[in-house]
Amino acid sequence: MLLLPVPAPPEVDLLPDGSWTSVPGTRCGVAQGDIKGAVLRGTGTLRDDVAVLVAPGVAAAVTTTSTAAAAPCRWTRARVPGPVQAVVVNAGNANAATGRQGEVDTAATAAGVSAVLGCPPDQVLVCSTGVIGVPLPMDRLLPAVGRAAQDLTADGHRLARAILTTDLVPKEVAVSVPVEGGGAVTVAGCTKGSGMIHPNMATMLAFLVTDAAIGAAPLQALLQAAVDRTFHCISVDGDTSTNDTVIVQATGSGPDCAPGQPGHSALARALVAACRHLARAIARDGEGATTLVECVLHGTADDDQARRAARAVLVSPLVKSAVHGRDPNWGRIVGALGAAGVAALDELDLDLCGIPVLRAGQPVEWDEAAASAALEAPEVRITARVPGPGLGVAWGCDLSAQYVSINADYRS
Repeated sequence: MLLLPVPAPPEVDLLPDGSWTSVPGTRCGVAQGDIKGAVLRGTGTLRDDVAVLVAPGVAAAVTTTSTAAAAPCRWTRARVPGPVQAVVVNAGNANAATGRQGEVDTAATAAGVSAVLGCPPDQVLVCSTGVIGVPLPMDRLLPAVGRAAQDLTADGHRLARAILTTDLVPKEVAVSVPVEGGGAVTVAGCTKGSGMIHPNMATMLAFLVTDAAIGAAPLQALLQAAVDRTFHCISVDGDTSTNDTVIVQATGSGPDCAPGQPGHSALARALVAACRHLARAIARDGEGATTLVECVLHGTADDDQARRAARAVLVSPLVKSAVHGRDPNWGRIVGALGAAGVAALDELDLDLCGIPVLRAGQPVEWDEAAASAALEAPEVRITARVPGPGLGVAWGCDLSAQYVSINADYRS
């Protein structure tokens, strides 16, 4: 069987130097709140760790499925889809497993933004990321929230850096898709996430914004579909978090993207393209990672099954360790597919870094040294095919000793 490439999204333009503020009419403010307690630990080093994102209009969001969802996740999901003026986020403290106090602090954070912007607190969404089980330092957070909301002159690049925790690099994107009949719809955004990544959602936050004119409910449907194909197809370590949230705000200043209008399909493509770019960036920046791994699975009963199976390969510690060791042990991939319940593996075709290793379930002659060398690349691809119409793509990374070191010291 011929192993086909993954089709690229059509007519998607990546905007140069893109960031959350690439969409006209958006504003953000960033402040230093010492949320990680740098001064208390004696380091004396402060960093941006509080941000307010202003894009009046409507918003949609997808949050963690964890039953340990943090207070800000619960606050946000109760208010979307619907009218939203702003989003406030802090890094360094997850406000998770903090009981009733966590709910009170979340409400107070939203109220701090609304008091400055002059909007209802219910139109302010809240996100937090960082250490679990520690109450928010409200004496430092609320003044920082006020400063960020009062000075909305930061650019999107500063925002992308402010939301980071263990990430090594900021992750940003802006895309434009032409609308049939004229004009274009823009989607821009940033994300953070490096460890505790196994979305249903995972410790990841993503903030998107678009100029599309669309209602909150159809925007929610488009976001859910985009997340299913992108953020739900990444894994760094197989651990789902308490705080995962993806938010998209729509200002309504651009093309009509309501269902039935030409802009609707353009917005759908733009959302998928932006989310795909950010999801890959998370996998590439996985804690301790040296290699971005993409698994493409053709076959199974449908796309959903194919996506789950592809991600199962990238969750396997054996597969991840083999990639890190540049060991082309493709039997571990077969084992992961079997454990995921993929049928008809006696008809499996498998390529490792473009090198055929299995055809119709039978091993073929292959160059092990060449495959090992190919695994040295910063990006590698595993491609598999079984009978069926499904197509799934997932992204992950290798597993290194540095991942253990990072997480052994994360809280201390």
